[in-house]
Amino acid sequence: MKITTNSILIFFGIIAFTVMACLPISIFAMPLMGPHQPSQADYAATLQVIVAQTMAAETQSATSPTPTLFIPTVTPTSPTKTPVPTAISYCDWVSFIKDVSIPDGTLLSPGEIFTKTWRLQNRGTCTWTPDYDVVFYGGAQMSGVTMQVPGYVAPGQTVDFAVTFTAPSAPGHYTGYWLLRNASGALFGTGVHADETFFVDIYVKDVPHGEVTGNICYPSGSNPPVTLYFESKDTNDVIQFAIPRNTPTYRVLLPNGTYYAHAWASGYDLEGAYVDSSFLMKSFVVKSGQLNTDIDLCDWSPVSHARGN
Repeated sequence: MKITTNSILIFFGIIAFTVMACLPISIFAMPLMGPHQPSQADYAATLQVIVAQTMAAETQSATSPTPTLFIPTVTPTSPTKTPVPTAISYCDWVSFIKDVSIPDGTLLSPGEIFTKTWRLQNRGTCTWTPDYDVVFYGGAQMSGVTMQVPGYVAPGQTVDFAVTFTAPSAPGHYTGYWLLRNASGALFGTGVHADETFFVDIYVKDVPHGEVTGNICYPSGSNPPVTLYFESKDTNDVIQFAIPRNTPTYRVLLPNGTYYAHAWASGYDLEGAYVDSSFLMKSFVVKSGQLNTDIDLCDWSPVSHARGN
């Protein structure tokens, strides 16, 4: 067989092509990349990306573990019920409505007589009967006495209770406490437990004088006009009062102090005096708001009386 030049060229071309096909393409690309070669950092970053992608792929392909649900242990308790308040009622119970007269803190004169009226309501479940009473419980009684319930008072009804008092003779603040008493003798009143009192509350004036009363024991059936003399034992000052004819008694106001008392019937030249057993003038004391009784001018004589104690 005759080998030509063309045949040789074709043969070597095939060999060259085969060798080139076996070499990596990066050998031919390197001349084209020129001076811009990748740095060591670029290779490290590329490696990290590849590793991360690989791990992600493995994670996705791996069987996902079954999650564990955490349930805290709780000791069951019974629900707490809020107690419903129970309405309290009493058989005998009072509700104070108002003071009809003599409101708290009223200012009165010494010895003044007054009537205190309370308006009360039957707050209980039992009817008040005439066997129930308003009774004194404590404090200043001021001559107030037990009062019977006036009739029948059904639950929910109101009634006025009026009690008469006498203000004390000494000035000051006085309070008297009162309750109701049922037919069995049990006491009851106002308040949430039916055990609080209702009361009378007054002030007595500081009056700088007292009253003096007595008889004029003139020795005849009727007395003439006389003049009363009240002589201060301490200062000898004299206070006088004119008493009309046929007036056998007297009642006068005097400033606080200690006094002798006598009377003079000018038309008869006789003196009557308040005396002791020795027929000497006897002194007496006048205090604020106090009533002095029985200062009787019964010893009549044409001679003036000497002063005693």
